[in-house]
Amino acid sequence: MSNIKKYLAWDKSVRVMAVDATQIVQEIRDLHGLSNLATAALGRVCIVASMIASTLKNDDDRLTIQIKGEGPIGSIVVCADKNLNIKGYVSDPTVDLPLNSEGKLDVSGAIGMGTLTVIKDIGLKEPYIGTIELLTGEIGDDFAYYFNVSEQTPSVVSVGVLIGEDNKVKCAGGYIIQPLPECKDEVIDKLESINVKLPSMTSLMSEGQTIDDIAINSTGDKDIETVFEADAKLKCDCSSKRIEATIIALGKEDAINICKENNGIELCCNFCNKKYNYTLEEVEKLFK
Repeated sequence: MSNIKKYLAWDKSVRVMAVDATQIVQEIRDLHGLSNLATAALGRVCIVASMIASTLKNDDDRLTIQIKGEGPIGSIVVCADKNLNIKGYVSDPTVDLPLNSEGKLDVSGAIGMGTLTVIKDIGLKEPYIGTIELLTGEIGDDFAYYFNVSEQTPSVVSVGVLIGEDNKVKCAGGYIIQPLPECKDEVIDKLESINVKLPSMTSLMSEGQTIDDIAINSTGDKDIETVFEADAKLKCDCSSKRIEATIIALGKEDAINICKENNGIELCCNFCNKKYNYTLEEVEKLFK
């Protein structure tokens, strides 16, 4: 699970979201057998996805984040829903690169140049789709740029995943700060001043700070108000029905030919690695 909270600061003129995602990032690492570098990259996107998902309003609302870069990790895809069920995968879970010039995992190098797309299906005729060119590939900076450009919401975004010497996730988390329309200029200036000097999310967590502590320290408001608290979960919603729809989309001729060539069809869910197997007889029934 992953503890996520939302707050209001500075007389309810600033929205803050913060999450301790250590457990969920470890779970997704174990599920996909991720390298340290892939864990950091996918973990950061999962952290942001959980915070954005906490803003969804309706039970059927869904969120998809896609990062497509030219780097060796390939694509990163993370999905979340109103109930904070999270799932995700990377194209190359074993990607590995030398540490960057700061001695840290080279997430930017793994992703490379590319695009960040956020898709929100919130019950309208068409889903909302926002796409930007990646700014740095470090995830936090890219999402801050996305909020500013695509949603016209200036934001501070800090995310991080720290891997321990035992190759376990030592800590993982993040926060997003967003001034609301009524926020005073002097408060915005204060937020900027604080966050320029504030250590990284993982540094704060390593010092023993809780997400409550971090919400206070990143805003400078000791009277910050908690307005929401929940647990995000790593959970896939794949099903036989969805897999069968994929087979039907192949078309009858192609699906049957694949069955004959491979003695059946086996499909694997990218998000949870569950395998679905169908015999020729079962595939033929799908088209009747």
